[in-house]
Amino acid sequence: MQRTFATGVIVAVLAAAVFPALAADFAAETGAAVPEAVPDATRELVVQEGVTVRSGDVAVATFWMRSGAFEGDPASGFGVRFDNVPEGAFLGVVEFPEKGSDFREQSVPPGVYTLRFGLHPEDGNHMGVAPSRDFALLCPVEKDLEVARNYDFDGIVQLSADVGNPHPTVARLQLPEGDAGPNLWENDYEHWVLDLQVADTVVGIVVDGHAEE
Repeated sequence: MQRTFATGVIVAVLAAAVFPALAADFAAETGAAVPEAVPDATRELVVQEGVTVRSGDVAVATFWMRSGAFEGDPASGFGVRFDNVPEGAFLGVVEFPEKGSDFREQSVPPGVYTLRFGLHPEDGNHMGVAPSRDFALLCPVEKDLEVARNYDFDGIVQLSADVGNPHPTVARLQLPEGDAGPNLWENDYEHWVLDLQVADTVVGIVVDGHAEE
C-alpha cells in the first residue's frame, strides 16, 4: 500500500538512489537560491526558489526544476511512463552538499548537476532493473551547457560520463502518487518517492532506495 509520509513545498528528483542514506524523519523546505555555479542559460529555465530535502538537521539535496514547457517530440515506446516528455530533455538542477549514491549505488561526488530525461535500453542488460524505462541522468552542470537541446541517448550518456562512474549516473523516475507536488510517499518497493512539478507535468523520483540488481 502506498502511504503519504509528508507533504510540503517540494520538488522530487533522486534517490538514495542519489542521496546519502536518509533517516526516517524526512522533511522539505523551500527558499534556497540557485547556486552560483549554475550558468545563466540554465538559471533562466528553472524555478528560482529551490526545495531542500533534509534528514533531521542535515541538508541532503536541493532541487530547482524546469519551469518552462518542454519542446520537441515526446518519448514513446514500450515501458515509457512519461510519454509527454522528450527523451534527453532538461528536467532541472540538483545540488548535493555531501557525497551521495545513485540508483545503482554508484558514488556521486558533492556538487551541482543537471537532470536529463532518459530511457534505459531495451536489452538483456537492463531486464528487471525497474518496472519502467524512465530515469533521470545526472550531468555536471558546468559540462551541460546546451540546456535547451534534447540530447539523443548517446549524447546524455556521454554527458553523464563526466560524473566519473563507469555507468551513467541515474535517478529512478516513476509516476507520482497524485496529480500535484510536493508529496513524499513510500511505494510498493519500500522506496521513498518525492513528487514534484516539472514544466507541465508532475514527476516522482526515488529519494531513498536502490535497484535490486
